[in-house]
Amino acid sequence: MSHSSAPAHRQRRAAVPTIALAAWTIALPIMGCYSNVPVATGVTPTPGEGVVVLTTDGTSAVRQKLGDNIREIDGDILRVSRDSITIAVTQTTTLSRERFTQNGDVITIATPLVAQVQKRTYSRKRTFILIGTVIAVLAATLGISSAASASSGGDGGGGIQP
Repeated sequence: MSHSSAPAHRQRRAAVPTIALAAWTIALPIMGCYSNVPVATGVTPTPGEGVVVLTTDGTSAVRQKLGDNIREIDGDILRVSRDSITIAVTQTTTLSRERFTQNGDVITIATPLVAQVQKRTYSRKRTFILIGTVIAVLAATLGISSAASASSGGDGGGGIQP
């Protein structure tokens, strides 16, 4: 005779890694170890990872190349001059906060169309939060896993008795 509790136990055990993976999938992009810090007004941003926040006119100017209602352009800032910023676009964010991945197209934006430039910098605070989240997820996963295995102990009895 087969016992229906064994497959249910295996399903519960299989759910634990799935839950942990889902938590990671959500936590990592949100937390990351980097943050975007605005470059002070009047300071020329250096090349590297960053975000270009557009003015209303800037949103209109990039419509043909990047799409409608683009507010922020994430990517690798390649060149900065007094007149323009050149960026290899990896992601765009619309006025309604929708994010779209891009393929690295290079675009040059005139500086009057730029409201703000943000540089991507290492964040110790986010790193510590991420480490704490990792430890909490691992502890919860191990706790659920050990509780599930402890509750399934025994000889598998509980079947129909004659």
